[in-house]
Formats: sequence, structure tokens, C-alpha cells
Amino acid sequence: MERFERYLEQFRRPIFSYVMRLVNDHGAAEDIAQETFVRLYQELDRIRDETASAWLYRVARNLVTDYVRKKRPVTFTVLKGGQRDDDEAGLDFNSPDPGPVAHSYQVELRRHIEETLAAMSEKFREVLVLVDMQRLTHEQAAKVLNCSVKTVSARLARAREFFTNRLARHVKIELK
Repeated sequence: MERFERYLEQFRRPIFSYVMRLVNDHGAAEDIAQETFVRLYQELDRIRDETASAWLYRVARNLVTDYVRKKRPVTFTVLKGGQRDDDEAGLDFNSPDPGPVAHSYQVELRRHIEETLAAMSEKFREVLVLVDMQRLTHEQAAKVLNCSVKTVSARLARAREFFTNRLARHVKIELK
């Protein structure tokens, strides 16, 4: 039981956040995240500590796929600036002292980012979310997506290129 509680504490928010980004429905995200942890509890004896993260993300991904197939056409909202509905910090586009012009820019930037992510194919959006937003390693993402590390790297490179090029049409981007 202690091991399950440790996993629950460590992965509850990241799994919920991941699912929420994919389904954009708070209630459905809660249900899917809960079912993910029910399955963890049922399979706990078979899961090794070093593979637990990838296992949880894969189960969550499969449950999201089932949800989308059964319930409705897929609508992805991968990113929201500032605080998200799940109280996890999102990407923060706020300047230290935002005035009306800065606020307007932030709203526009968020809109362009959301549109750019929505325009991506699912396989590229998903790898971008797992690696760049959820901070999984390429190896962990490969396990979640059931593909090779090389495939993850290739998809991620294409996803980042698409994201940067598409966003650059609307926003001045400075690469460091």
C-alpha cells in the first residue's frame, strides 16, 4: 500500500495534467486519471519502479484513446498560459509588470500557441506534450507511445519545426 501511495503522490498531478491537455474536459480527465490509478493498484505487483512512469502514461494514453472513440470527436487544448484548471503551473507568459499592451500581447500569444498546437497532427502534438511539457525522457515517451526512441526523436524534431515555423508567422520569435 505504501508503494501505491508513493506512486499516487508522485504521479497524480502529472497524469491528470497530461490527460486534461488531451481531452480538455475536467470531469473526463478526473475519471480517466482515477481509472489509471485503479489499474495501477490492480497491477502493482507486476510493475517495476524504473518503468512505472512510462506504464502510467501509456495506460492514461490508452484510456484517453478509448474515451475519444466512445464519447466524441477529439478536441485538444494542450496549452493554457498561466494557471490551468488543475492548479498546475502552465507556461507563464506574464511579464513582471504587465500593462495593457503586455496583457494584450500575452492573450494573442496564447491564442496563437493554442491554434498552432491544434493544427498539429496527433502524433506530433502528443510527443511534444510528453517531452517538452510533461518532461518525459525520449525513452519514457517511446514506451508511452509504443515506438522506438529514434521515432520519438524524429517526431519531436518535426513537431518542434512545425511549431516554430507556424508560430513564427504570427509572433516574432527569438531563438537562443
